[in-house]
Amino acid sequence: VKQALGESSNDLATLCKSENINIWSKYKPISCKGEFKEYPIREDSEEIVTSSYNKYTCVVRCGMNIPMDTYKNLRYNYGGEGFAIEACKELYIDNVYGVRGIDKDASTNSHTVYASGKHFPKGGANSPYRLGDFRNYNSKAISNMFRSSIPTLFNVEVYYSSTPKFNCVLYKNTNVDDNTNVTMEDIITDLYLAWSFWIQICYDSPYNNTDKIYKNYYVGNCEKPTDFIYASREITFDVGNDKDVTIVPFLAYTRNATLYDNTKIIFISPPGAISFKYYPRQINMESIKSGSSGFVDFSSLRELVGATCICKARIYKLPDATFTVNDGIFRSVCKYGNNKTTYGRGYVSNSSGQDTGSVTIPEGDRTDYIEVYIRFDNVYEGGYYGQMCQLSFEINIDGEWKQVPPGGSYIMR
Repeated sequence: VKQALGESSNDLATLCKSENINIWSKYKPISCKGEFKEYPIREDSEEIVTSSYNKYTCVVRCGMNIPMDTYKNLRYNYGGEGFAIEACKELYIDNVYGVRGIDKDASTNSHTVYASGKHFPKGGANSPYRLGDFRNYNSKAISNMFRSSIPTLFNVEVYYSSTPKFNCVLYKNTNVDDNTNVTMEDIITDLYLAWSFWIQICYDSPYNNTDKIYKNYYVGNCEKPTDFIYASREITFDVGNDKDVTIVPFLAYTRNATLYDNTKIIFISPPGAISFKYYPRQINMESIKSGSSGFVDFSSLRELVGATCICKARIYKLPDATFTVNDGIFRSVCKYGNNKTTYGRGYVSNSSGQDTGSVTIPEGDRTDYIEVYIRFDNVYEGGYYGQMCQLSFEINIDGEWKQVPPGGSYIMR
């Protein structure tokens, strides 16, 4: 044991309290009663301590500080309704989850003092030193904390075409041996029975430049992992237009979408940010044909024949929405004569103009697209042959006609 820990002493107390102990090993010296324990993993009593930097109320589990407190206390101590975001801003420099953290009280501007994030036996009848606790000790254990899809200490951009959404997922670390590493289930033994996954967001108020708006979202109850996932749900964010949103995940001791004063909450990571950016679907007319011409770009066509034409439309995909192109969703707008305007109905067709029915644009990368042929009939009325017209195109997606570029000027035949 001395050699494995790199210690210079054979003293049992020294070995059982060595800072060189890998605290994420499932088997290691743990504070609990009894001169002999076969395989102690977690303490037999709940010790309450205060973390070194953020002054979290923590429970000691598996030799680590786990930040856990009630909803009421957290609101009181960490900024009211923004408790989770405010409390977790500097979680990464605190002595929680087995890491050493900055001792806020002992540090100065010129000198940083660190505090251990590990807990060991204390000696005595209620917490004896046991050499047997090192049985199956894993010196190569690694951190096995929760993973989530929520950004941590960085910003992600999310493009949306209708409503801002984000898929919130809480999942296991898949690269760890749970037989030799402490798991979150070891730390939170009733994870599947009592706890749920939540997020808190914050964004600037639309009413002034100083206020912040905070919202809590219930993602779902924690369940025994399926494909390593404890809980997941796509959350629709009712935040208005383009927003930069600060976001942080947490666990709550409840199985419904309500936080009560006495609901226990566990912080699991620092916050990150999501930049929601509105990105409308790009739709362009790529080429046109009329009469005996082949498909050419709009500036190369000289005339329209028989008041009909076929256009090849390029419709781009979006990651959050499908789109079905039906007959009548496009129309042509032809201006000619003395302020005369004629609207031609668009029909989904093939390149020869034969009707094909609707086409659905699937979800996908916004740089990818589908090409759709649209035939326009009755583009202009008779009696104006040989005159010039101005032709453009429009689409009706949300109840309003909007122009689809480009268009051009053509002789009517």
